[in-house]
Amino acid sequence: MTKAQPSLTIEQIMKQIQTGNDIIRNKAFEEIIEYGKDAVAPLITLLAHPDEQIRDIAIWALCQMKEYAGQALVQELSNKNPVIRESAVFCLGICKNPLATKAIISLLKDENEKVRETAAWSLVKIGYDDPQTVQDIVSCLYDDSILVKDTAKWILEHIGEPAFEPLLQQLMQSSGNSTDIISVLAKIASPKLEKLINLLTTTRDIQQLLYIIQLLGQLREPDAIQHLIPFVNHSNRQIIITTIDALINIGELTIEPLFKKLYDESIFPVNEMMPLLIRYKKLSVPKLIEMMHSDNLSLCIFAARSLGVIEDKRAIEPLIQGLSDSNPQFVEACARALGAFSNRLIIKPLTDLILNEDYPIIKSNAIYALSKSINCNTAHCLLMSFYDAPLIVKKRLIQLASFFPSEESEMLLQQALTLDDEDCKMLAIHGLRHIGTEKSIDCVRLAIINESPFISDEARTALKEIIERKQRGNIKTLDNYDDFI
Repeated sequence: MTKAQPSLTIEQIMKQIQTGNDIIRNKAFEEIIEYGKDAVAPLITLLAHPDEQIRDIAIWALCQMKEYAGQALVQELSNKNPVIRESAVFCLGICKNPLATKAIISLLKDENEKVRETAAWSLVKIGYDDPQTVQDIVSCLYDDSILVKDTAKWILEHIGEPAFEPLLQQLMQSSGNSTDIISVLAKIASPKLEKLINLLTTTRDIQQLLYIIQLLGQLREPDAIQHLIPFVNHSNRQIIITTIDALINIGELTIEPLFKKLYDESIFPVNEMMPLLIRYKKLSVPKLIEMMHSDNLSLCIFAARSLGVIEDKRAIEPLIQGLSDSNPQFVEACARALGAFSNRLIIKPLTDLILNEDYPIIKSNAIYALSKSINCNTAHCLLMSFYDAPLIVKKRLIQLASFFPSEESEMLLQQALTLDDEDCKMLAIHGLRHIGTEKSIDCVRLAIINESPFISDEARTALKEIIERKQRGNIKTLDNYDDFI
């Protein structure tokens, strides 16, 4: 049975499309399709029609005859009219024309936002059997335009797994734009986790290893934790920091396996772990308190110091208990950690430690720890031990005297200027500058005259600061100030 010929010419049908009502218009579109190839050009002219409804039906009609319209629509992608470019690329997307992908990719850089968005949608609609097409889209990630980059990222995310290999290959080959590539891979690479872990354990190139660790962190896959943790002991510090960041991204599930490996000595503790322990302190603090009782001294000391950095109140009592330990290194770590807490509970234990402890380094750290929390009476009681104290303790007491100004403190600082130790003299000048009485000024003046050039310069700066501070209060102190400055 032969197909009936249209009763109207193309010209007549086009007139009905543009002037008729909806019923006439819809019938006219059905009739023009019967003309096949000859109807393509007239229908394409309707892609620029001001009536959106007519444009939409024209697109529908062209899709019905896609075997004729494909090449003509591709040609229209370079039309100067953005409405035609948008309609043409939309039509090609609906028709899922794979021969149009290369031309559509060029529209990702179109000056018109709607054209770019429609091109991106059409590329996703068509699909990606051709690896070169995916590679062309990947190359758009290097475009100077942020809009082009963002459009390419959106497409690649929607492509999904077929984009994994081209993106990973690009990441391993080039350091350019790694951030965008990793952000896309993080959304599509979960099914390829096994391959990424294999790369993690076999890759020797530092830059590539950094990328893989970053990617695993952004994937937030708990299965990657066990494989990432050993890299906290890598010889390259940037690898360590990046690994810690990745573990932070994965979340609190990292804490349990991390401490397990610390306990079985599969890894050793490093300071770079602190951001991870602080971020998840709810879980890490109990683990660190438990670690303080380890048979491994280095773990005990690390735990105590970490608790001082984290400053969680749950650690105060265990740290105080640690002051009575038989190991001086651990006691020192506990004393130093307690210094982070401004809490009255630490005053008596640390004061007792200072008065009863024989190790100078422990006394020194205990004094420093107390400086935030003690009152004047306790401070002056400790300062009385200055003259018999070892040099390292003397330095801490000089600093303590600066925080609690009094006649006794000033005398101690004056005495410190007579010690045969440059550090003590410098600390004493800093303390006298802080106290700033007339007697302090006289001591600083003598240091300018009598001491070495290095100490004299520091004393001159201190004297100037004291005088300026007093002058701001309209108090004149030295008539001959200029003789010394």
